[in-house]
Amino acid sequence: MAVTAEQAQAVHSAYVSRKYEYAKRSDKYMVQYQLGRITKEEWEAKRQEVKDLIPYPEGVNKQEALEYVKAETGWDF
Repeated sequence: MAVTAEQAQAVHSAYVSRKYEYAKRSDKYMVQYQLGRITKEEWEAKRQEVKDLIPYPEGVNKQEALEYVKAETGWDF
């Protein structure tokens, strides 16, 4: 299935938003997990919060959509 520009834009927007939210919400928990201060489940729960907050569009191949954006804009992720 070919990805449309609108679908690619929606995936890219979710990708960028998730990247920001991971840094804001869950990265500090990753460090805490690596230091042995919290469980892996606690860290993964924070990551899941971000995924639930910013879902990718249904029915669109994420990789194909990001490749579309890269091809059209030259941006690399």
